Amino acid sequence: MNRTVYLGGAMSCYFNTDQHDYPKQWREDAKEYVKKLYDGITLVSPTDFYEIGKNYHQSETEVMRFDLRMVRETDIVLVNLRDLHNSLGTSDEILYAFISGKPVIGFIEDKEEVKNIHPWKIEQIDRIESGKSAMERAIDYIYRYYVDRYN
Repeated sequence: MNRTVYLGGAMSCYFNTDQHDYPKQWREDAKEYVKKLYDGITLVSPTDFYEIGKNYHQSETEVMRFDLRMVRETDIVLVNLRDLHNSLGTSDEILYAFISGKPVIGFIEDKEEVKNIHPWKIEQIDRIESGKSAMERAIDYIYRYYVDRYN
């Protein structure tokens, strides 16, 4: 069974910094990882449609509604928790998925940062992978528990 996975995570806080490519890069890395290993997962990246600093949209409302619609239309949310405290949009995506009953799988490379995630967000996330290769382990978990078990 094919599952669609929305790739949530902070974006605007990286604009005009030396990390401006990070939001798009980690999502591309996720796509490459899935492409090499897993059939049955389709990743939906908001950066394929809207990018911070580009003029594809006419209003922030348009972007917000598009992103939340993508959360609603996908099966699972994979969320990069890095800089979650700087991203109201990511926080909203997590809450919207939680309210909709969708699995939310989070990851963060820095294990120490897990303790800085607000307790309400922790409660809204089904599983958090942290440390080296956290993203890959989160994707493996999604495949094992939400894709492969239906094949």
